[in-house]
Parts: sequence; C-alpha cells; structure tokens
Amino acid sequence: MVDRYQAIDPRLLELTPETRLLDVGCGTGRHLLELSRSPGLFVGLDMAREDLHKTAYLFKLTALQRPVVAEWQLVQGVGEYLPFADGFFDYVFCTETLEHVPDDRAVARELVRVLRPGGVLVVSVPDEYSERLLWKFSPRYRNTPGGHVRIYRRKEIKRLLRESGAEPFAVQFRQSLEAVRWLAHSTIDREWGKSGRITRSLRWLLDTPSHRTWRILAWCDALGNRILPKSIVLYGRKLEQQPQ
Repeated sequence: MVDRYQAIDPRLLELTPETRLLDVGCGTGRHLLELSRSPGLFVGLDMAREDLHKTAYLFKLTALQRPVVAEWQLVQGVGEYLPFADGFFDYVFCTETLEHVPDDRAVARELVRVLRPGGVLVVSVPDEYSERLLWKFSPRYRNTPGGHVRIYRRKEIKRLLRESGAEPFAVQFRQSLEAVRWLAHSTIDREWGKSGRITRSLRWLLDTPSHRTWRILAWCDALGNRILPKSIVLYGRKLEQQPQ
C-alpha cells in the first residue's frame, strides 16, 4: 500500500535516470526524500530558507541509512516566478501549497510553463469537505496567519489545471486520518498549536515511525479516504497546444 504520509502515488510515475523533477513548495522534502531511491535530478523549491536547511539535513541523514540514488538540488524561491526555463522538467509537484497563495492562477501557469509537453503535473490541495468542516468549527484554523486563503471545490481545482494547460488523467483522495487529527485539534484543544491529551494520543498513534507500517492504520486510512479525505490529489498531463 502507498505510504499514507505521502500525497503522491509513485505507481503513477515513470521515473528514469534522465527524469528531471521539480517540487514547488517542497517544505522539508517529504516527497523528494521518498522518491530519492530512484535515479534522476530532483529539485526542491521553497520560500522558507529554514525548511530548505532541514531538507538538506534530512537528505544527509537519509544517506546514512540507505542509498540516496537521485541527484538533488534545493532552491529558494516563490511559485509565481520559477527560475527555470520553459519545458525543463518531466514532472512538477505542488502539494498543499496553492491554498496558501494569493494568486493561485499565476502559480499554476508557472508550474505548467516549466513542464515539458506531455510531462506530468501533480497537485494536491485540502479536499473541500474536510476543509469546510475545519473552517466551520474552528475560527483559529481559518484565521491563522499564513494559513489557507481559499477552499477549492473538486470541480474548481480540476478546472484550474485545465485552464493552465494540463489535462487531469487521475484523481486520488488521501490522508483521512490526518483529517481526523486536525478536526480533533480544532474542536477539542483549548490552545491552538498545543495538543491536549486526546490529540497527543492521536499524534502518538499516527506519527510514531514504527506505526507507519501498521496495516490496520493503512486500512483505516484507505476506508476513510472514501468518506472524509484530508486532501485531493490530481495528476495532469501538459497539453501539446497550450490555451491562449
């Protein structure tokens, strides 16, 4: 089963030694680290220098535990102005980022611009149903500085990809157990950012590294993704002829 912590399903990717991949808004590099078992050039871009330093450290730490086959680079920047040539990458990722930026259309256009024709764009955003519950029950969640500025309806995020020049070919729903944890934190805990007893227990259950291989949690997450997923993930292929 796909690691429930990852938004992207590697079974839908065809990585080769010549693959050039860009992760926009890479954070601390969870997808880059997972895919670094495969050869290719993997580039992570984020506006937060501290997160990039953490990613570099995690790559070095990972290399002590298992081979890091991919060549990797980290770049500080923003999604509205990507410092790369047109059509340079075979894959472009942008996970849990578009909901934060004021001009999501500008970012989406840039994501497609740096992708080669026929290349694959992978975008994930919070799914509308769990996100609406969080906005409704927790003013703290929706008003946190630097937080989410919009809720995407499922049809809207598909339309955003199409209007930017990428045709969706697969959709997945992911991380329902994270939706449960966020709902618990938003509705039960008195202080935002500090976990109470219940949410500490959930964090222990879900975040302990040894628990990541528990099949019962993977099955619960897979079932929950049919009911209340945390994220929707879209895979789109860049069109040969771009919209005017």
